[in-house]
Amino acid sequence: MHPIRSYSPHEPQEAIWFEQSIMLGTFVGAIAYGMHVIIYFATIIHIYKNSRVSFLSTMFATVLFGLGTVNIASNIRFNEMIWILDRDYPGGPFAFIQQQEALATRTEDILGNSVTIIATCMADGLLLYRYFVVWNQRMQYLIIPGMLYLASITFSVLFILQVSQPNANGLWARTTFDFGVPYWALTMSLNIILTLMIVSRLFFLRRLAVTCIGSAHGKMYTNIAAIIIESALPYGLVSFIFIVLYAMRNTGENLFIPLLAQVQCISPELIVLQVARGHAWSKSTMAEPSLPEMQFTTHPMIDQAPEITHQC
Repeated sequence: MHPIRSYSPHEPQEAIWFEQSIMLGTFVGAIAYGMHVIIYFATIIHIYKNSRVSFLSTMFATVLFGLGTVNIASNIRFNEMIWILDRDYPGGPFAFIQQQEALATRTEDILGNSVTIIATCMADGLLLYRYFVVWNQRMQYLIIPGMLYLASITFSVLFILQVSQPNANGLWARTTFDFGVPYWALTMSLNIILTLMIVSRLFFLRRLAVTCIGSAHGKMYTNIAAIIIESALPYGLVSFIFIVLYAMRNTGENLFIPLLAQVQCISPELIVLQVARGHAWSKSTMAEPSLPEMQFTTHPMIDQAPEITHQC
């Protein structure tokens, strides 16, 4: 009886896991992209069902969808080069990943990294805007989160410049000072702060709405699903897991990079979708909660809720 021959590669387990994490991360990102396609077209359909929703909403969702598409296409193309087109690369797939990333000349790498950063800035920007709307457009409340947002944009530019330099080793750069850690920490902190502020405000408004005009209307506007969508909780959770693994230099971070890029696009699109359906707080939803009269009105660019005026 002949012994069973093993065709496993003669590589360290760490190298094999590194390659597996990149491949599996792309698969996870592709699954998320499938969900992204469904959410994008649902958003566009609801936008055009409601002709009073702004053209800007359509462009915003379309740009995010385009960024998500470019990201997943770049990841798939890079995987194709690793294991199919350049499989005879000296040193094998592991050497290809390390050396080609270090060259920082691959269009796929530059595009994939850049669109992820742009999507992050757009996602954080929309969340900041929703925070501004929910908190009655009070400029003084924008000081701290606004400074965090500007700082995250600054570090995002520095991070892209860093990983695009020759011998930077791409997203796996571990130089004396890695701009990736402060960048991801800033954007995650901003997301957590805005999420907590939005959720606390929505719970307060729900209680006020129930007191003034009944539980049905309060439930419509501030059910748990609406709160999760408004606060971009999925984006916050995925980014938290990623930044922890990234800071620990754990190879498991590769499982979340393509996923994070899609979630960054999906979360803002869910907010746009909710607005298009008329289930989000608009600028005019609550002019001044402290007044005895609550006015729920429509806003042609943001909300399509029925106009209701009720004396508390």
